Amino acid sequence: MGEIADEWSRFEAVYRDSYHTVVRYLTRRLAPDLIDDAASEVFAIAWERWSTKRGAALPWLYGIARQVVANTWRSQGRADRLVGRLRGEKGTDTDEPGADTRVLARMGAARILARLSEGDREVLMLVSWDGLEPHEAAQALGCSKATFAVRLHRARRRLEHELAKDVPEVAGHRPVTTERTAT
Repeated sequence: MGEIADEWSRFEAVYRDSYHTVVRYLTRRLAPDLIDDAASEVFAIAWERWSTKRGAALPWLYGIARQVVANTWRSQGRADRLVGRLRGEKGTDTDEPGADTRVLARMGAARILARLSEGDREVLMLVSWDGLEPHEAAQALGCSKATFAVRLHRARRRLEHELAKDVPEVAGHRPVTTERTAT
């Protein structure tokens, strides 16, 4: 009985330390009305899998949250398609972006990020927005540090390329691109 109480105490400390950070992670990825349920699901799954946790808690929780977000998107997509069929529509897109996405859209950055693959966006957001170190982000994605480093490097190169497309030419100077030219 004492062992379970000790594990519960450790889990409770992680919950207190990580709850708001996990909610911020979810806020950037889900509609506001889905966040509370998703956060509850993340920590319920975390408690069920507590004995399998390896390494730092936050990246491990982000890995769980990432799966909860994916499941929520799939579920939401099925529900939207069902509503569309019931209304006789071909397709509906009622996804409501999170707070950060709405702000980025106003700044025009969402347009650039949208041109990247979902995988590139996730890699960049884990490091830039969620503040994870590359080894922690690798843990959250369930890949090796080397694999994550390659993904991050490639995502940054693609982001630079997309940003360069949006920079207007000024006084005859062309924007710097990451593409190589033949000489």
